[in-house]
Amino acid sequence: MSRLITSLLAGTTMVVFGVFILALLSASDLLVSVRDSVGPSTFDPLFSLLLVCLILATAFSAEAPRLGGSKEIAFISMIVALGAAGRVLFVAAPNVSPVDWLTLCAGLVFGPATGFTVGSTIMLVSNFWLGQGPWTLYQMVSMGSLGVLGGCLRPLRKRLGAKALAAIGFVWGFVYGVAMSVFWMLMVSSVLSWTSFVAYWLAGLPFYVLQGVGNAVLLFILGPRTVTMLHRFDRRLRVSFDQGDPSGRRLG
Repeated sequence: MSRLITSLLAGTTMVVFGVFILALLSASDLLVSVRDSVGPSTFDPLFSLLLVCLILATAFSAEAPRLGGSKEIAFISMIVALGAAGRVLFVAAPNVSPVDWLTLCAGLVFGPATGFTVGSTIMLVSNFWLGQGPWTLYQMVSMGSLGVLGGCLRPLRKRLGAKALAAIGFVWGFVYGVAMSVFWMLMVSSVLSWTSFVAYWLAGLPFYVLQGVGNAVLLFILGPRTVTMLHRFDRRLRVSFDQGDPSGRRLG
């Protein structure tokens, strides 16, 4: 049942994304007329928020069956609490926080679904102190995407050393800036254009540099150790026992 719900949500997300792109590219006369009648300054933000909400619902739906045990839920909650507390404590240093470090490491160990859950939930929880708003949804999807990236790199986990993790963290600071620039362009600017996007991105460039450098330092120093520690906990959570007969032989 859970897989069916996830599939339906994923399908709906793809449809909404397709409609949104067709409207932006003026590829459909019907969508263009609807967008013009509603007003681009209203249509674009509403559709983008709907798309973001569907992405979050799909990701959480895919993760729900995995967190079946209380120990797993408690452990993931501990990582989320640590990341949220760290983000609040580092609020004096703009865009520098342990969120990216923990999210990437969680994805490398637990896979893309849990990586997304960790990153997005940290942003949600920490914003109860730092301020909630429509930007929270974009922050959740953006940071959750880092967890998905970590999950995709999971097969290469043993080959990724401190330098590789630091490089990923540094580059991600600028990728995160791209996502947030799209948010400000959709929510604030009434005109969608490359000029508007570049203006927002350049305005936040110093913060993205700080985020990238902070990520690189944390991942270089703590990344490999964190991955090893999380992997050990993951193995303990997934311990299983083989059935055997009284003589000590395995069955099957």
